[in-house]
Amino acid sequence: MPLSEPGDRGLWRSGCREPRSASFVKRAEDKRVWLTRLQEAASDLATSYLEEAATANDRRRAGIDRSHVETATYVVDGQKTLGRFRTLPWSSDFEAHRQAMGHSIGGVWRAWDESDDEFQLAYKSARAAVSEFTAAVGAHILRDGAHR
Repeated sequence: MPLSEPGDRGLWRSGCREPRSASFVKRAEDKRVWLTRLQEAASDLATSYLEEAATANDRRRAGIDRSHVETATYVVDGQKTLGRFRTLPWSSDFEAHRQAMGHSIGGVWRAWDESDDEFQLAYKSARAAVSEFTAAVGAHILRDGAHR
């Protein structure tokens, strides 16, 4: 059987065995692709949480009543990015970090009517949770990417 066309996922048509080196290269390449997708999805998820926290901070500083702050966009965006992130390999390794981000963003909204100091503490906590999430994902990618 002939070799596959350029762009095909496999190097050989069925019935032919891949040489060991070719299958190793393919597995390493596939892993790099999945790690890249994980990094992109994690970045999108972190950005979603940061945008929500920043918007809450900006609107509160501007004196806007919480009931007038549009949150539906953040809910929909967050659900889309979370869904994309959860479909990827290794995403479950970061569930505790993801939950911490969600809890801290909830803390920002709960602190809306509290003192400025308490609100800023909640805002900084949210930013720290996002930073911890991105650092954990980054460390995983560096660690797994080094074992190609």
